[in-house]
Amino acid sequence: MDYFKIGNCGWTIGDTGFGNRIQFWEIAFRLAQYNDFKFAVLVDGNKWKETKYLDFPYTKSSVKMYHQFQDLEKIDVTQDEDGWLKEIETNKSYYIKDDMDDENDWEWSHSKLPTFGHSLHLIELKNKELKKRIQDKVYDRIGIHIRHWPVIDTNIYDSRITIPRFDYKKKMKQVRKTMELFRGNPFYLSTDCTYEEPGQGPYLPDFRDENQWVSELYNDFDIIDYRDILQEDFSGLLPNTYQDNRNPGWSKVLDKEGKILETIKYDEDEHYGTLDKIEDMKIRRDIVDLFSLIYCGGDFISSDNTGPGSSWSDFVSSYRYNLINKIDVKMR
Repeated sequence: MDYFKIGNCGWTIGDTGFGNRIQFWEIAFRLAQYNDFKFAVLVDGNKWKETKYLDFPYTKSSVKMYHQFQDLEKIDVTQDEDGWLKEIETNKSYYIKDDMDDENDWEWSHSKLPTFGHSLHLIELKNKELKKRIQDKVYDRIGIHIRHWPVIDTNIYDSRITIPRFDYKKKMKQVRKTMELFRGNPFYLSTDCTYEEPGQGPYLPDFRDENQWVSELYNDFDIIDYRDILQEDFSGLLPNTYQDNRNPGWSKVLDKEGKILETIKYDEDEHYGTLDKIEDMKIRRDIVDLFSLIYCGGDFISSDNTGPGSSWSDFVSSYRYNLINKIDVKMR
C-alpha cells in the first residue's frame, strides 16, 4: 500500500491541535479518494491518539511506519485545488506539505486551506455505547463552543467580535448576551477558556468549580459538559503525581483538575502511574466535546459568536451540515 503521509500541525503537549491537524487529514483523504484509494492516509500514532477512539476511513495510524517513511516527495497544497487534486503516480508514497515546513505559513493555513465540507462526517466514534450516551444526553440541547483568545495578538481569523485579550469581563458579557437569545433552552458547553493562557490550562477542568471563569453560567443556565458524559471518577485520578512518560526520570504533580503544579524527581513510591493516563483522558474529553456539539438536537453556537473563530467550530458546523443533509461521499 502507498500512503499520503501527513504531519502533526499544531500539536503540542498542552494542546493537541486536532482542529488544525484534521484539515490536512481531509486533504490527504480527498486526494486518496480522487485516486480511487490506491493510497491510504498515514498518521503518527503517537500524535494522532484520536485514532484509538475514532474510525478514520482509509487511514493507517502507526508510530513505526510513520518514522520509517522519510524523505518523501512533497505535495504542495498551498496552491489552488486544481494544482494538487489530480492523479498521482503510484508505487511510491508522498508527504502532504503542512504549515510547519515554512516559517511564515501559519497565517496561510487558517485562511486558504481548501478543507471542511467534504469528508469529515465519515469519521465515526468506535464506541457505539458512547455514541448513544452522547446522543441521549444532548438530543434536546443547544451546543455552544467558547474559544480562548488566540495565542498571537493579531486577528488572523478576521473575527466579527474582537474583545481585548484576557478581558474576561467583556467576554463574559458577550457570552451571556449570546446565550440569552436562547433563554429557556438547555445547553451543552464546550470551551478551552480558563484563566490560564491558551494551551496552558488544566487537562480536565471542572467548569462548575467557582475558580473557573465560566462557572457563573452554570448558576443561570441549564448546562452540561464533558464530565457529565464521560462519567469518570475524577477524584480517583486527581489530584496526584504521575511519572512523565516522555522523561521518566521526573514526575508531574497535578491538582484536582489536572493542572501541572510542579515537576519533581521520580520516586516510585510517590507516583500514580504515568502521565499518559491523564493525557489519554484529555483525548477522550476532546472527542466527547466534539461529538456532543455535533449531535446536539438544537442549534449550534459557533465560537465566532463570542470571540475568535476556530477550526474546532468549523469541524462541527461542517459535520452537522453533512449529517443533516445526508451528504454522500462515494466510497469504494
